[in-house]
Amino acid sequence: MRPCVYICLFALSGCGSDMNTKDPTSSDPKSESASPSPTKSTPGPASGEMPTSSDGKYWGDAHEGNFWLGPVDYDETEWHNACAPSVKYPAGIRELYGDYIMGLANEVTLEGLNAGSGQLCDTCVELEANSKTLIAHVVTFGEETGPNDIDVSPQIDAFLNGASARTANWRFTDCPSSDPVQYTFDGRQWDNTWFFRVWVRNSRLPITQLAYRVEGSDWTQIERQGDGAWQASSVDFANGFSVKVTAIDGRTLEDDIPGLSSFDPDVGITSHGNFD
Repeated sequence: MRPCVYICLFALSGCGSDMNTKDPTSSDPKSESASPSPTKSTPGPASGEMPTSSDGKYWGDAHEGNFWLGPVDYDETEWHNACAPSVKYPAGIRELYGDYIMGLANEVTLEGLNAGSGQLCDTCVELEANSKTLIAHVVTFGEETGPNDIDVSPQIDAFLNGASARTANWRFTDCPSSDPVQYTFDGRQWDNTWFFRVWVRNSRLPITQLAYRVEGSDWTQIERQGDGAWQASSVDFANGFSVKVTAIDGRTLEDDIPGLSSFDPDVGITSHGNFD
């Protein structure tokens, strides 16, 4: 199978991403922030730790497929991570997620959310193979040898002993983070305060909707792009705005964002909380 390219809308420019392909008959793959006063904090492993099993809720059906050494890595040594901006995953998010990162096949869906459209970026998946279990963050997607096959990082491949056997059972689950949600922004056109693209990272739950509100206006739904970012325009965001994140279970999280261009887009903004 050949890698495929995804086109994501960014004003009048595009960005590409792809995921490796493999031979299913082989055991080896071919291949600073403003924070409102805090409310809730969610139990889980400390930043940088790599959880090995889920104590949260599962979402959707269980899957069985092959796991392949993509490799999926933050340095994008072979393949661009489809959920990342052109400058790759921000350093702060890398620290939060650790090295257990993976990619899904385009065909994967979860309650109406589609991987190939960027709608499952930054979700968490529990993987079980060769009597070992871990939790990974989804950072990419692309063509696979089968709809339930996945690409993984070298660290996952080593932990699950991929050289022994490549069949894995996996399922979407709550992310075990104890840290707040993070909003990281696309730094291109950062001086244009009438336009932004934002990724909602480190959420414990899959995200289904994002809305913004400037002072004196109603909530406006934001369109999600093919790389998982949410894009808004046609309003001046120079004086700040509010965002409302809706999770897969219907719960919401609201945060205030300072004026665009007043902070580092790659560092982004830290939420006041996360979903329990």
